[in-house]
Amino acid sequence: MGKHSRPPKSSSSSTTTTTLPPPFLRHILNLDATLSLYIHTLTKPLTPRPLLRLLELIADFRFFFPVTLSLFLATPPSSSLRSHLLLPLLLCSILDLLFIALIKSIVRRSRPPYAKHDEYNAVVSVDNFSFPSGHSSRVSFIASIFYLSRTFIVDAVSDLNHPRVALLIHRWIRGDEVLAVTLLISVVWFWALSTLISRVVLGRHYVLDVFVGGCLGYLEALLTLYIIKLQLL
Repeated sequence: MGKHSRPPKSSSSSTTTTTLPPPFLRHILNLDATLSLYIHTLTKPLTPRPLLRLLELIADFRFFFPVTLSLFLATPPSSSLRSHLLLPLLLCSILDLLFIALIKSIVRRSRPPYAKHDEYNAVVSVDNFSFPSGHSSRVSFIASIFYLSRTFIVDAVSDLNHPRVALLIHRWIRGDEVLAVTLLISVVWFWALSTLISRVVLGRHYVLDVFVGGCLGYLEALLTLYIIKLQLL
């Protein structure tokens, strides 16, 4: 007699199902994508490309970490800048790199699609995932550590014996070390905020990527300084 014919396989069994985010989260992501594209399109003709690319390069780990390490090794061990500024920056750089890599591997949010067709080619190679922004977290923890360590920076500037630096502070800031450090921290924060904005302008990230990256960087700075404080006790 004839063999029994096997029933055809259903198409659902051979098709990989994609898990969609909840409606509320999907609405936030769509709003985030719309706002990011609007900012990118609006600011693209107004911002100089060399400046944006320079901000991207300076905030990259492959540039920032070697420079900071060189400054750390060149600073005398007795200086408070070494233990309260440069050391936290180095440790937080490594901590940030691990956190960003872990979160990106879990969330796996793709970068904005228009970034692939944009004229702003990356200065350094970038990965395929955008959440959260590593550049944003990096500049955020740098500015936060500068701000939270301002007392130690003032002490280091007061003890500085370099004649040219002392003359500069005396001539332009009337010998006020606190004002000098305040101006320095203001410049660092201005650079950090400019870099945050540039990530959306360049089309590398969505607004939500940058916001979460900035918040993460601040928390990393607090954690790093807390760990170092425990070690110094």
